[in-house]
Amino acid sequence: MILDSTFIHDVLRGDDAAINRLAELRDESDPVALSSLTVFEVGVGLRGESARYREQFGEVVDDLVVLPVTDTTARQAISIQHELLDRGERIGARDVLIAGTAVGTPDPRVLTRNVDEFARVDDLEAESY
Repeated sequence: MILDSTFIHDVLRGDDAAINRLAELRDESDPVALSSLTVFEVGVGLRGESARYREQFGEVVDDLVVLPVTDTTARQAISIQHELLDRGERIGARDVLIAGTAVGTPDPRVLTRNVDEFARVDDLEAESY
C-alpha cells in the first residue's frame, strides 16, 4: 500500500483516524510505502508555522519504505494520464505519478483522503480512513 500526501499530512497533524490506520498497517505483513514524490510534496510544505512538524516527518519517513520515481514509474504515469485524458478525467501531475508508483507494486492501493481523484485510475484501489 502506498500512503498519499494527504494521509501523511493528517498523521503529522495528529488526526486520530490516520494515526490509528497507520498503526494497523504497521501490524500487517504487507509493506507500507510512500513515493519519493510524497516525501518531496509534504517536505516542501513544512515551512513557516508547519516547520514544527519537520522532525516528526523525518521519523515517519524513516519508518516507511520510500519508493523512487523511476523511468518505469514515469512511463506508467504517462499511460495512466493518457487513459484519463481520453476519458476527460485528468488528474494532477503529482497524483498521477503517485498512482504510477502504486500500480507498479504488488499491492496497488493508495491510502488517501483524495479518493475521488485516485478512484479514476484503473488497476488502482483508492482507500480512505
